[in-house]
Amino acid sequence: MSRLSVMRANALILIACCCVLAQAVKRNRDEGTSSIRASNVMGNGNISAFLTGGASYSTSGFVLSPCVGASVGITDIMELSGQIVPISSRGMGPIEAHLQITTPANDKLRFFGIALIADLFLSTAQDTISKTTAKDKPEYNSYPTASVVADLDWLAFKKWLPFKTYLKLSMSDNPDVLYRYDQLAMLSAIEWKLFQHSLFCGIGTAMYKEKPTTTRSGDNGYSQRYAWIEPGARYRLFSMFSLIGSAKLTLYQDLKEKNPVKPELFNVSIRLEAPIFFRETNTEAIRTLIFMEQKKEKKQEAVASAADMSSRKNLLKDISGLGLDAEADSLGSFDFSQERQDLVKRREDTQKKMAEIEKLFIELNKEDSVKAFRNEYTAPPMTQPDSGKTK
Repeated sequence: MSRLSVMRANALILIACCCVLAQAVKRNRDEGTSSIRASNVMGNGNISAFLTGGASYSTSGFVLSPCVGASVGITDIMELSGQIVPISSRGMGPIEAHLQITTPANDKLRFFGIALIADLFLSTAQDTISKTTAKDKPEYNSYPTASVVADLDWLAFKKWLPFKTYLKLSMSDNPDVLYRYDQLAMLSAIEWKLFQHSLFCGIGTAMYKEKPTTTRSGDNGYSQRYAWIEPGARYRLFSMFSLIGSAKLTLYQDLKEKNPVKPELFNVSIRLEAPIFFRETNTEAIRTLIFMEQKKEKKQEAVASAADMSSRKNLLKDISGLGLDAEADSLGSFDFSQERQDLVKRREDTQKKMAEIEKLFIELNKEDSVKAFRNEYTAPPMTQPDSGKTK
């Protein structure tokens, strides 16, 4: 058996095992959109490791970048996470570390959540223009930033509102150019979070301020800005793997003429998230139970509606069997106006007959009265008296 055949067989076995073992939907508690993560954290003692494979195409070309990451819950409201892009089509990718602290009730399906995140980016872009960098010896510096994430999970407020809204304020928009620009970004998104899959749409704006370099004095303020929109979707495979795709389109840009920022006018990206080690958390378990309860209620309503329709049809069949002018399946063909006219006509005929009968009764009563009067006031016939003769 060739090596390619062995690899294919192993892949089929792996997929089959995933199909057998995947019985319920599994999500990370901090699962969000392609650009914003939720305010929740993993929770004390929970560990998650993952692999992602991503590809994007933009005005700057095609980029393929696999990623390895992990998250660990330090306390109930604190999480430490990090990820690294070991290699990409542009070379070694950046390394990121995040310390996230959220508000209480983290392990519940809460309506409002907010988190403060301390970010650390180790840039892998060559820095040869900073004042502290020699041109013949590039540096790879680390850049600490901060961000705030707030979200509203409407499913916790109303069970028929499976929407989640996000707001993020950050000091980094593109970590690859942090050595050249100070950055401020504001992002918002709405997510239609279904039982397994989800649809989302994000919108954001970013402002850039050029740092002083060996050849330039830098900007006095955040004089460059642009805005974009990013619709996308999350499609879940085998309950826990996620395929995330999005299309980012620049809507507005205000850039300076000399040494401007080069935002990507469009960017189409897709990535696959595959958890290596996963532990279910109460928040997403509650979400799954709510969707299962709604599915059960809809099924019960459908069964009750079908039973009610069947009973109506049986009743109509019984009415038709009695010889009435009604159809068995529908009352739409019954002419109510014609039936009303027939009733009015029958009523008029009945009233005419009753009037005739009443007239006969009156005439009969008159004849009886005349006869009684004659009998009462007419004298009996005269009889001849006895002559008194005796024999």
